[in-house]
Amino acid sequence: MDELCVVFDGNVYALSTIQKAALKFTDTFSFRFELNKDRVRVGIRSLSDAYTAVDSTIEQLLYNEVLDQHLRGVIARETEIERNLILAHAFSNTKLINP
Repeated sequence: MDELCVVFDGNVYALSTIQKAALKFTDTFSFRFELNKDRVRVGIRSLSDAYTAVDSTIEQLLYNEVLDQHLRGVIARETEIERNLILAHAFSNTKLINP
């Protein structure tokens, strides 16, 4: 069974971001991660004979999903204060513990 290797720049994308992106495809592919200095190497293998990693579009799909997960993280960090304020306001008038 062939393994497709995809390499990401570790200065741009965190390992956790790449792992979150790969999680989306674990129903069809298995993933192996290696850290080499500033690079994250991802080995991809198909879980069935129906797909071959080399002949599929998994590489492009993974790149897109990594970008999506990265941007979700950026937005979460940029809006953390506002989300916390909204949550604090929402729970400020409720009794969380029954007397």
